Amino acid sequence: MSIDAIKEYIIIVNGGSGCIFQPMDNTYSYVLTAKHNIANFDNQITQFTRFKLNNNSWNKIEIPFEDLVENENYFPHPNRDIAIIKIEKIHDLDNIIRIDDFENERIGYLLVGYPEPRRNANPDIKANWYRCDENVTIQGLRANQLIEGKVPGNAGYEEIVGHSGGGILKISGDYILLAGIQNKMVDAENEQLGSIEFSPIYLFDEIINAHQQQLSALCPPFYKSFAFLKEQIMKLEGCFQDIEYTKQFLRDITDEIAKNPLTPYIIKKRLRERLLVYGEKHSSYYNQGLWAAWLEFLIVLKIVGLNPNTEEELDNIFNRYRVIYSSSKEDWSKLMIDIVRSDYKGLKKGGCLIFANETEPKISVLGKGIIPDVSKSIQKKQMNIDDGINHPFESFKHMHIYAFQQKCIVDKAEDYIQFNNVNENELIQKLKQEYENIINN
Repeated sequence: MSIDAIKEYIIIVNGGSGCIFQPMDNTYSYVLTAKHNIANFDNQITQFTRFKLNNNSWNKIEIPFEDLVENENYFPHPNRDIAIIKIEKIHDLDNIIRIDDFENERIGYLLVGYPEPRRNANPDIKANWYRCDENVTIQGLRANQLIEGKVPGNAGYEEIVGHSGGGILKISGDYILLAGIQNKMVDAENEQLGSIEFSPIYLFDEIINAHQQQLSALCPPFYKSFAFLKEQIMKLEGCFQDIEYTKQFLRDITDEIAKNPLTPYIIKKRLRERLLVYGEKHSSYYNQGLWAAWLEFLIVLKIVGLNPNTEEELDNIFNRYRVIYSSSKEDWSKLMIDIVRSDYKGLKKGGCLIFANETEPKISVLGKGIIPDVSKSIQKKQMNIDDGINHPFESFKHMHIYAFQQKCIVDKAEDYIQFNNVNENELIQKLKQEYENIINN
């Protein structure tokens, strides 16, 4: 994600700004903004403009919108300076996710919006109204439940006005992490220079919770159903042989998985921190890579005859086979210190830990008893293990999620050329044998 790409998510809302956000329901989009941007204009929208980059030029797009109707397409918070505007679906703007944990994420933010000085200087060229302030830092929670931020350069009120409703965000890999929506300068005489207050993203949950029939959660659409990830899994790349039938057969199992009540939303609520490698940012809960790995895992379970349908069944599976995710692009061999400090609590002796990230590993399986040298430096008190477990790599098998593709199919591609719709049952038996062998032996 480039810093220029952020502009497509930030829009003009009357005299202020707003941020496009794709919620869990994929049939519409949101604009998150400051309520006073609407209230100060007689609860009407007079400017509602976004920009799209095309051939190195910013094209102005007026967002189609009719009258604001409270509790229908306009949802102001009764007590806070925030509001959600529900609009027609805007496609291809779904790489923005929320970040709730500020304690460990205090530096490197951006303040983006359409401040008044830029408007006055370029009244006829709206694309030039946009401003991006880098290196914003999080100062902490204030008594009014807003978060204080510090903008470099001691920007004053006259520079910030118009930014209201703009985003406080940062770039992480392919994603924009939205921390909140800017509201105002800090209320402190002689202390306003560069000090702003913003509403953290989790305060918008209060609006959604009050309107659950009309609004969906601030989560990606794939939180609602694994079906959105069907084309992102089991790519089976690197084969010289044609095994397209096997790839499509595995992907089509997604349709059955999608009927299961255990959606990403439910799994995340149930397992929470146990889904992530030690030290991983909580914003990774919303990374597509985590849930693509889980979909592949559930497909494997389906083939070997394990198909959890309840949260209790999920717990039982998770105590035999544990999937943990990292957003790191490094080979997992470089992450062993974090892996060994991850949550192994409840994993039965002889179980299997399945690591997932979006980098194909050089080695995808570590048998039980193979202890990487780097992990030997971690003291036992730093490990999150049950009593009776000496060392995670001694007690559990470790594998990368990619092994289900590489070891079981890609490396044996010649065995899969023969399969088609005539001998599909034989394909199922072949996959079952390969998957059981790799996770149980």
